[in-house]
Amino acid sequence: MTGASEAPAAGRAGRFDHTLDVAMRGISAVCLVVLLALVSLIVLIRFWPVVALGWEDEVVELAFAWMVFLGSAAIWRSGEHIAIDFIPQALAGTGAGRALELLIGAAMLGFLGVFTWYGWLLTLQSQGNTSPMLVLPRPLWYVSVPVSGLVMIGYTTARMVKAFRQPSVKG
Repeated sequence: MTGASEAPAAGRAGRFDHTLDVAMRGISAVCLVVLLALVSLIVLIRFWPVVALGWEDEVVELAFAWMVFLGSAAIWRSGEHIAIDFIPQALAGTGAGRALELLIGAAMLGFLGVFTWYGWLLTLQSQGNTSPMLVLPRPLWYVSVPVSGLVMIGYTTARMVKAFRQPSVKG
């Protein structure tokens, strides 16, 4: 829809948006570092079994889930995800372009609504379960899905409102 080059929102909303972006990217980066370190350690231990670990798989799963879903929300925010955009670019600034952007946004909201709802149901179904080694609540793994879905719904809605309010420049 829109790229990373758009101007940031002003005021309180802009500060919240910036803080959310920094948090999502920061948490995703920390998860990536944790994954790199743990997977490297696991590989080394397989070659030189000096210590036995039992908890590492759980941490890898948790870090991977949060990295993937928060990272997806972060790139969704800035439009850095893969997109076929030659038609929206060709129609940019026209009434047809705005209509297409709203149609694409509505389709995205439909998908994200289903994604978020079923992620929430999965989180609720995991209530009461814990991980075997670290005894952490299993919803910690699954709540990354509805959290990222809500963030993506928020950004998609904001883009649609902006597209709706934007006047047509071209014929």
